[in-house]
Amino acid sequence: MMLISKSTVLWVCGLTLAILTAAVVFVFNPMGLGPEPETVLSHEFFTTSTQDLSQLELLVDGKEAFDEILEAIDCARSSIFVQIFIWKDDTIGQRIVAGLKAAAKRGVRVTVRKDALGTFFEFGDMVKGKMSPVFTKAGLRGYENIDVDVDVFAGTDHSKYFIVDERLAIFGGMNIGEEYHSQWHDYMVLIRSRQWTTSFTDLVMKSFPWPDPSPFVVAVNDERATEIRTALIQMIDNANESVIIEHAYFSDSKVIEAVSRAAQRGITVEIILPKETDTHGYANMSTINRLLDSGSETNLKVFLYPHMSHAKVVLTDGEIAAVGSANLTPRSMLTSREVTLFVHGSRDDPFLKKLRQRLNADVDKSEQIMAPFKLCFTDRIKAVVGKYVW
Repeated sequence: MMLISKSTVLWVCGLTLAILTAAVVFVFNPMGLGPEPETVLSHEFFTTSTQDLSQLELLVDGKEAFDEILEAIDCARSSIFVQIFIWKDDTIGQRIVAGLKAAAKRGVRVTVRKDALGTFFEFGDMVKGKMSPVFTKAGLRGYENIDVDVDVFAGTDHSKYFIVDERLAIFGGMNIGEEYHSQWHDYMVLIRSRQWTTSFTDLVMKSFPWPDPSPFVVAVNDERATEIRTALIQMIDNANESVIIEHAYFSDSKVIEAVSRAAQRGITVEIILPKETDTHGYANMSTINRLLDSGSETNLKVFLYPHMSHAKVVLTDGEIAAVGSANLTPRSMLTSREVTLFVHGSRDDPFLKKLRQRLNADVDKSEQIMAPFKLCFTDRIKAVVGKYVW
């Protein structure tokens, strides 16, 4: 019989305790978030479009996003800050580690803050001996000039962002893992401006309010305020012609109600959800049934994207957009720290034009759902669990 060393037992027990603690924090959120305001986006945001959005770039899918991330790390001179939910020990994970170590070796101050709950989604790899690089000395732990923080009591932080030299910020839906890099469909935003990177840093790290006026708005869910759902519903309620939503996980009742209201008042609504999901599949089906049963079928169309889409994107009237980390779920809307960009520009602006073209292409390659799904009792239970757990 194989003997297990005492140190291995202690390591496994400690890891199990950390995961259970993170799960309790995830479900019950004892740290809490700030109140949900009645408004986030001003009247002027909707009535006046920004003429210059040159500070923003839309990054579609992992190759574009990680090419920019790796280049920014390689060019860093003074500081790199990484906030991440999941970080896997795979090809892209190791490339980011190598880049950060090289930066630290040339004197760059590197700070990595990883959400503890994200470790749950790395558990399969950990069983195979592939620990997240934030936990190992072969990865980032203990490396000179690199500070790693994984606090199981900090509350859930589902946001993902990179801040480099206080001159650029990259944020959105992508974790660090090969599925985000080369397999799944997703979006990130690049701010290339010292002024607005400073504002972004003050917002996400110090809970300072976003400056007003500004060419775009970055909203957060944090200890100061829970802003993102309010802003999304404002977008939908202010739509005059069209609403396109591409999201991975959609089950928040208030957002569903806003979508139904838009369709019932004659707005063209298109919803794109993934056909292949890593989780939340039955909750998505339940949402689709609810939308198709809302009596607004003529204006509302639901599509299934043929592969896994991890997107968190909303576009209204072709010129007002939201791109970020927040899922359309009760947990993301109310109990997880999240970051989302809101922007109103001209239809010809490169950022919005690229987003609009990609969303239209996604609709074209997707399958329209013509009738509600038939869900048995067990399926409905899975849908409720998925809605509130993920």
